[in-house]
Amino acid sequence: MGRLVCDVALAPSAPRLTSPALAARVRATFPNLPRHACVNDAGDTFAAVMDCTPLPHLLEHLVVDLQAQAAPPDSDDVYVGVTEWTDEEAGRARIEVSFTDDLVALRAFRDAVDFLNAVVVL
Repeated sequence: MGRLVCDVALAPSAPRLTSPALAARVRATFPNLPRHACVNDAGDTFAAVMDCTPLPHLLEHLVVDLQAQAAPPDSDDVYVGVTEWTDEEAGRARIEVSFTDDLVALRAFRDAVDFLNAVVVL
């Protein structure tokens, strides 16, 4: 499995954190996201922090979920990721995700960013 590293920059006007309203919109389209395993201080799944987590962390989980959706039904691949701020004040973060197919991973990033841009602009 490979690792894809992406440096992201949030728009200056973009929120740094998710909100319960944003999380609800995300859950409507990505119902498996709350069940993702997630290392955090509030619990052992992404649901524990989904209502108030950095936007790049949400992007990481969207990319992982899109890759899992694209995998063959009989696949036992497990996709993982990690996100960290590189400059929180400036809205810059580094996201690393595992992948089995680089083109699927790049498409997942593109689609996740498109989705996130659409729901954050609402």
